[in-house]
Amino acid sequence: MVDTARIRFPEDMRRANRFGDSASLEDYAAEAVDRIKQYARDEPVSFALWAFGIGFVLGWRLKPW
Repeated sequence: MVDTARIRFPEDMRRANRFGDSASLEDYAAEAVDRIKQYARDEPVSFALWAFGIGFVLGWRLKPW
């Protein structure tokens, strides 16, 4: 018989099981922030360019005058 208490599952499987069927908006937002942080660690230049581009467009479109 397999001892399931000693099996180590990958992180993504544990994360999927943690939310289950009753995931709330707060859980989705926390997951999105975690993924964005991971992307920023993995691809810092690309993330910086995306952040600059989004900030430029928003600043240009939302200028007060």
